Amino acid sequence: MDTGYGYGKDEEGGDVLTKMREDEFPHMQGHVYLDHAGATMFSAHQLRDHQQLLVTNLYGNPHSTSAPSGSASAAAVDDLRAHLAAFFKTSLETYDIVFTSGATAGLKLVGEAFQFTSQSAFVYSTDSHNSVLGIRAFAQAAGAAVVALPTTALDALASPALDETSVLSCNKDDDDDDEPVWHLCAFPGECNFSGAKHPLHLVSTIQANGFDALDLARYAIAASSCQPAPRGRWLVLLDAAKLAATGPVDLSTHTPDFMVLSFYKLFGYPTGLGVLFIKRSSQHALSKRYFGGGTLATSLASSLLSTPRPEMHRQFADGTPSFLSLLACRFGFAQLEKLGMDAIGRHVSALTAYLVRALTSLRHGNDRAVCVIYGDHHHRPDLDHGSIVACNFLRHDGSAVGYSEVSALASLHQIHLRTGCFCNPGACQKHLGLSANALQTHIELGHTCGDAMDVIDGQPTGAVRVSVGYMTTQDDVDTFLSFVSTYFVSATLPVVRHAPPATPLGVYVAAITLFPIKSCAGLSVASWPLGPRGLLYDREWAIVDPVSGKALRQKDTARLTQIRPKIDLVTSELVLRCGALAPLRLPLTYAPSTLQVPRAIRLTVCATACDGSLYDSLVASWCTKALDRPCTLARVAPTATTAIGFANEAPYLLLSRGSVADMNGRMKTPVSEAVFRANIVIDGCGPYEEDAWKGVRVGETRFDVLGPCSRCSMINIDPTTGAFSPAPLQTLASYRRERAKIFFGQFLRQQSTAAAILTVGDPVVGER
Repeated sequence: MDTGYGYGKDEEGGDVLTKMREDEFPHMQGHVYLDHAGATMFSAHQLRDHQQLLVTNLYGNPHSTSAPSGSASAAAVDDLRAHLAAFFKTSLETYDIVFTSGATAGLKLVGEAFQFTSQSAFVYSTDSHNSVLGIRAFAQAAGAAVVALPTTALDALASPALDETSVLSCNKDDDDDDEPVWHLCAFPGECNFSGAKHPLHLVSTIQANGFDALDLARYAIAASSCQPAPRGRWLVLLDAAKLAATGPVDLSTHTPDFMVLSFYKLFGYPTGLGVLFIKRSSQHALSKRYFGGGTLATSLASSLLSTPRPEMHRQFADGTPSFLSLLACRFGFAQLEKLGMDAIGRHVSALTAYLVRALTSLRHGNDRAVCVIYGDHHHRPDLDHGSIVACNFLRHDGSAVGYSEVSALASLHQIHLRTGCFCNPGACQKHLGLSANALQTHIELGHTCGDAMDVIDGQPTGAVRVSVGYMTTQDDVDTFLSFVSTYFVSATLPVVRHAPPATPLGVYVAAITLFPIKSCAGLSVASWPLGPRGLLYDREWAIVDPVSGKALRQKDTARLTQIRPKIDLVTSELVLRCGALAPLRLPLTYAPSTLQVPRAIRLTVCATACDGSLYDSLVASWCTKALDRPCTLARVAPTATTAIGFANEAPYLLLSRGSVADMNGRMKTPVSEAVFRANIVIDGCGPYEEDAWKGVRVGETRFDVLGPCSRCSMINIDPTTGAFSPAPLQTLASYRRERAKIFFGQFLRQQSTAAAILTVGDPVVGER
């Protein structure tokens, strides 16, 4: 590990970082949290101290200054403003500080209030967050030029060899102009995609010199109605949301005109709060239109008279601030200050350097790289590594592993990371090498931010982002590296799989189970007729949320396992039992749609729509009591066109006991075959022999094999108790994963609709 890792020893000789993790972050135990660029973790001490402050003091609305409680709140908010100025090494004489709901809200405030005109230019670096890109709409509406400046062009301004005669000297006063012309340039201190940092002396360079007129024209994506004025003033908006979270920002050295950040990025709690720094010498570039409570010195309802308060932080603070949450910030800053931002910066940089070296050294058995890392700064010793490593993983043949596959596997191991483009389309396009035509093709194919279309035409559409925080340990990083080695490193080249030997004699049906109500307990039977959508009455019903129409799942409502349905074909009844509740009996002939006022509903079952009908309030009341949440029972509508009822993908699911035994041999604690919720369980064949079958004959009934069943975390739920354990899916993922899917079991469909009955003991013949 590089020098700079950790925070040394305490007075008793103990490791500060180790003790801090044990004492202050108990909620992180059992997790590997590597999404600090999304939100860092809060310390338990922050919550404790904030709660203690609230229960031992009385704080009222800070606008109620006539009340002691209101005055106390107002003073505390002012104290925080002064604390912020000191933390960033500036003063309230230089900057006014506006509290917002976050960095995005601060950016929006600047965009709304900035005095863009048809002679203005709005320039932003292409590695900016979407929240910065949103300012384009305000600039374009005013007729200003909008310029998307590549990062190479931006950083070239920081070169000491820059010829200042080639740039416009835009920040000189023009005595002939009655109205000043304002230009705005926005860029991130640290890119939230790659972690690359822009040199902050760009701030003064841009303020003094502006931009080359040719660059403005070359990179303009929306032209102004006239050319940007040769005179005017260039102001700089620094997005410090990522930069300020893990390193020092010195506003006495670099003085952007505006700076935004979010508190939860710095110290985790509270969320929904941020800050906008406004340099007092630049405040005249902002002109706010809307006014809310607390922003005015005078106002009349009977006329248009309204006089804003002189302080910018009061003009921009519409309504009552989140004063109780703001009180928590003092404890967040105390958390950072006891370590020091310089030490935090060294710590995270040491961790990312260690991670980059380890990922770079990983090789497949054929010596091909396992990982591609984005950002040249990670390979230059003269540059700060920051706290982010953005990457993608490669298979032994060089093809890309989709980020959805990485995310799904990481979740199985409680590894928290971020995938996609992280709301930064420009940096994503640059680092992935995607052309404009490729992006347009992705859009036409339906790809959207955050979806699972992670590889298109062999190219990744996003990346995996690992980001560390001030409390991240080497153990966290090592656990992630072990995860990568387990799932994404091929030590030897895969061998071609040959078909298993012919199915031996003696394969038979060992168990038959139907699941009348989706996600509820199964009903084991010795013999059962086949219906038009699978086993007769299989997944004919579902318990649904009455508002959203979504079918409840065990993953969200574990108590579903306690509802035990039974179908009596003799009495033609569906009987529901759950704990001490009186059984609910429903005639099988009772179809909700035959009621005088049918309640048809479009249900959503695992993202698939299906027509169903809701039962009456008596049935809803029983279901609500059983699950202790509002819900009701729905039945597949008689008019529904689906061939599988409320099943996820196919009418039947077949499972082999040989395959289950093989899986259990890899586990510390074996699981019941019931976790896989198969309709037909067979025995007498070898493990995974069913994988090679194209068809199956059970007794005299023939089935087509539709393909393997892709497993999800449902198999981690004990069907008897509802208890959750990640072991089953983790085990399968270690040897049954193909791309982003984890396969176990085979889906079937009956070849004909002829009446048939399946019976335990029926012979089974697999057909290839």
